[in-house]
Amino acid sequence: MPLRLLALRRMNNRLKLLIFSITALLCASVASCNNDELLIDETFVKSGSYAECKNTIPIELSTFRLDSVLTTNQNLIWLGRHRKPVIGDVCSESFMRVTEPSYYDWSQQEKYDSITIHLLHTGDYQGDTMKVMEIEVRRMAQPIRFSENEYVFSNLRTFRDSTTVGSFRYIPRPHSRPRLRYRLDDTFGREIWNFIKDHNHSAAGVREKDYEYFLGGIKLMCSDANNLMAFRADSFKIVLHTHVPLMHSSKRQRVITVARDMVTSPFPALQFNRIWTENMDLPYDRLKTRYLNVNEKEGGNHAVMFEGLGYYTRINFPSLYELMSQSNYSHVVKAKLRLYPERGSYDKWNFPKTFFLSVVNKGNVVLRNVTTSDFKPVLATLHYDNYDEYNVYYEADLTYYINQVLTSGSIDENEGLVLTWNPSMLPTDYNFMVFNGNSKPKYYSYLEIYSYYYDKVDR
Repeated sequence: MPLRLLALRRMNNRLKLLIFSITALLCASVASCNNDELLIDETFVKSGSYAECKNTIPIELSTFRLDSVLTTNQNLIWLGRHRKPVIGDVCSESFMRVTEPSYYDWSQQEKYDSITIHLLHTGDYQGDTMKVMEIEVRRMAQPIRFSENEYVFSNLRTFRDSTTVGSFRYIPRPHSRPRLRYRLDDTFGREIWNFIKDHNHSAAGVREKDYEYFLGGIKLMCSDANNLMAFRADSFKIVLHTHVPLMHSSKRQRVITVARDMVTSPFPALQFNRIWTENMDLPYDRLKTRYLNVNEKEGGNHAVMFEGLGYYTRINFPSLYELMSQSNYSHVVKAKLRLYPERGSYDKWNFPKTFFLSVVNKGNVVLRNVTTSDFKPVLATLHYDNYDEYNVYYEADLTYYINQVLTSGSIDENEGLVLTWNPSMLPTDYNFMVFNGNSKPKYYSYLEIYSYYYDKVDR
């Protein structure tokens, strides 16, 4: 074959290969443009060229604390002490206003037998279950009363107790929910019995008033605790046992339970838990008001979520200034916030499924919820890796929020986001979690942004 004809045939094959390659690239480009996640703003439609870019944006985590957390009507009695990661020892005791003893006709022949306390352990505990829990029952020195306009108590509230009227020892067992029944001091039981005899024929209103000052309330606490346990508040009762001699079915029981508020609906129980920390001068100890923050560097590269004491994780985006300077020729098509919880700060079998996100100002006051473009709430959802116990994270789509900030014309440096617990969660573990900061070598929290950068000349 002549060399000239062979050269032309080779050139024809190369041309076909070039045309095929260009066609494949065009098809791939069209397919990428059809991706629903890559939403292009109308102002960039006329631009003829752009480049896709993915940036990992550093974020700054911090912890703040609400002044007080409502602990009334949780239906849980938390007792004991347990050391939490980062924040130190968490302690809890429980106060309750109690009812009058259930009424029976009093007989002159009736005799006192004993007095007992009853509780139901929920099975929830934290700490060393091989240690003995010494639980004390104390009598209040003043009535537990609500103020005129306040029908709830918080974790900061306390009342002065008087004397110990009994104690008992309990060793929790994993996955057990026993009903506990222990005997209290007979001196306390006879005082209640004498009160019933002295006021048995009085008017109901007088009896109630006198009884309120006689037994203003009950306090439960652990004198030497090694773990934190939960009991059901509606299972609490103190039972006075008596009998009438020479009488059929002579045994009688007068029951004292947690009082209920008859003003508010649906009549919550007048019981609350007082929670505090003994954290050995850790930086979180200075969080006395909601206006103070402990940033992740001060807190050991962590941020804390703890419902019992009102610790919340705040998220700031100091690098948004750089993105705003480029927003004239770029558009954010996807923004993903990823937060890694610290291993060991939460039970791996009981991770919260979601967190809510809200916008807060400098004083950590919630301004509004973070939403999508169709006004649905943005949730940080759990992603769990069954093969890597460290690769557990929460991810939230902040595309709409980030674009709102970048197109607003100015960035409020005092504005940030805050994680909040899902309201459907029960406070069975007081919902504690620690998040890794931005300085961790691996599995650190960050914001990932996908952008289209357009040519200024085309615009």
